[in-house]
Amino acid sequence: MAKDLKFASLLDIYGGVLTDKQREMLELYYNEDLSLSEIAANEGISRQGVRDSIKRGEDALSDLDEKIGVTKMKESYERILDIVISGCDDIISDCRSYTTTKSVIEKLGKIKSAIDNSRK
Repeated sequence: MAKDLKFASLLDIYGGVLTDKQREMLELYYNEDLSLSEIAANEGISRQGVRDSIKRGEDALSDLDEKIGVTKMKESYERILDIVISGCDDIISDCRSYTTTKSVIEKLGKIKSAIDNSRK
């Protein structure tokens, strides 16, 4: 079972809605980086029991995120911030090297467009 580290982030966001056991298993697996065998030994249950609990927790986190969409919103905001930062760097560079009002207006327009498109 390969670890998909997106679940560590989803656990931070939605962990409160999981059962105590699912949350505990996912925290041990993703946050404490314990193996299924280590968790099973600590909890006194089978490795398969640990795997099943983790899988149910992962499914619940994925379902929640699909319905609520916090990850998609975060990714969208990250893209927008990247565009804004890049645009600001371009404008700063232009202002340091020469003064071109048209160039600055064009770059600000791209930033504004990116923000406007994200709201749709």
